[in-house]
Amino acid sequence: MSQPSAVQSRTPQHFLRDSKISAPQADLLHGAHARHVAELASSPAGWHGSDDIETLVGLAGDFLWSENPFALARISFVFDAGHLGSQGSYQIINGLLTVEKGAFYSVPNNPAIGWAAISLAPTGASELRSFVVAGMFTDANWTIIETLMLQKLGPSGPLLPPFSAVRLA
Repeated sequence: MSQPSAVQSRTPQHFLRDSKISAPQADLLHGAHARHVAELASSPAGWHGSDDIETLVGLAGDFLWSENPFALARISFVFDAGHLGSQGSYQIINGLLTVEKGAFYSVPNNPAIGWAAISLAPTGASELRSFVVAGMFTDANWTIIETLMLQKLGPSGPLLPPFSAVRLA
């Protein structure tokens, strides 16, 4: 969409004059903006795709778990002491009933497998259930603040479509 010619011909000085912002105030605002842009550029806040997940330290907490879209559940992740970002316990609750619990293991992007991944080891089961982390939305401390996209891991690699785990309060 193009701008009207009257707007295109206006200079920054026109906008400063019309806004009644003094030159010293404009300098302060410009400096604050430059600092904000620099901080944001170096911050992990935002969306991270499957090849951009440096850590899973922000996984702890409760998520709406849609692995089975016909039986939505809640999953809780708690890291073990001394294993922040790598292992802990989990519990999947459907309604008031715990339907699964056990240990989980998580790894960020790494040379061994190339993906970030989460594996669930249900109590009493002989096999892990593993998921590739297809993406996640984080704050500046790597806490997953909204959505975690996961893909089940099949014998030939990640399966489509991914499913979401949405952070609960």
